[in-house]
Amino acid sequence: MKAAPRKKLSRAVLRERLPGYIGQAVLLVLVLWLAGQGIANFIANVRALGVSSGYGFLRREAGFDIAQALIPFGPASTYGDAVLAALLNTVLVVVLASVFATVIALLVAFGRLGVHPLVRGLCGAYVEVFRNVPLLLQIFFWYFSAIAWLPGVSDSIALGPVLLNNRGLFLPRLSVSGPGAWAVALLLVALIALARALRRRARVQGGLDRAAWSAIVAAFVVAGGVLAALHARFSWALPAATGFNVSGGIAVLPELLALTLGLSIYNSTFLAEIFRAGIQSVPAGQGEAAATLGLAGWRAAWLVVLPQALRVALPPAAGQYQTLAKASSLAAAVGYPDLMQIVGGTVLSQTGQALEAMALVVVFYALINLLIALGVNLANGRLMRRHAR
Repeated sequence: MKAAPRKKLSRAVLRERLPGYIGQAVLLVLVLWLAGQGIANFIANVRALGVSSGYGFLRREAGFDIAQALIPFGPASTYGDAVLAALLNTVLVVVLASVFATVIALLVAFGRLGVHPLVRGLCGAYVEVFRNVPLLLQIFFWYFSAIAWLPGVSDSIALGPVLLNNRGLFLPRLSVSGPGAWAVALLLVALIALARALRRRARVQGGLDRAAWSAIVAAFVVAGGVLAALHARFSWALPAATGFNVSGGIAVLPELLALTLGLSIYNSTFLAEIFRAGIQSVPAGQGEAAATLGLAGWRAAWLVVLPQALRVALPPAAGQYQTLAKASSLAAAVGYPDLMQIVGGTVLSQTGQALEAMALVVVFYALINLLIALGVNLANGRLMRRHAR
């Protein structure tokens, strides 16, 4: 089968579009010329000042420490390691704030549409108050007021195995001893993949057959056998107050707490309105149909209303998630070691590589936002395909 021949533009259409094409070409040439002049001017100034340029400084020893790093980092680490540690810290706060903001927003959105007038009033007041208070002010409130009022280490608030004090939040840490740490990670990934495959099969067939249950049993038997052969041992490292410090567990810094709370609460107000609009776009008959099938309350909202509401809410919500990611640069105001503070502050001041350091900051923030847009688009596309069935 031959492809249909492309239609040629008529002379009248080409004559109409020609001025636009010429204008775009002139604008492109002008932008390229300005960019070339800027690069040439920068190179000339760098040579005149005798300043080194390039990213060779990333291999040099940093000579400073970072209060929180998700990778091993110390004064002997390189500037490249510092950039990676700062990037991971930024990704951490963006992920945490996005998850908490989404959960709060969904609760507030359904609350504003609830039957009880008190719940509607409280959710409406929440939205109106917190979205009209500047984000930086909210972060300052949590950091300098709420967290500073917490008791000291010796009087820590014990929430089961979790400790809370003015040094931060301390959580239990699961540790794997023996040579099987990587095997444990691979087994977890394999079990998650198996669970997703079986869930998809159950959705298609309406339930799991005998072969699927046999696969589940075999997978757990194999996983147990591998862990036993590798002598992998699991243990919980619980936080404990020792003198003026807390030993063991995972420490969540006060800076991370304040930043996560501020970003979550502020952005949840905007996400709540987006989700509320999506929920209101679902016809009322969908909820009534769910009730006739025996689904009521949160089950109907979760299984029937929310999937349809997200098709409408996800595209505008993507912009709010990107706003949250860009607003995470306010972390420098409370001393949280993110991209802006470490790369745009410490690394820049120590190396003098201003253009290179700020270029890294710009590229990484742009990459984070592009990944958010890609993830939301993939999720929205999946919802649309599922609805089309």
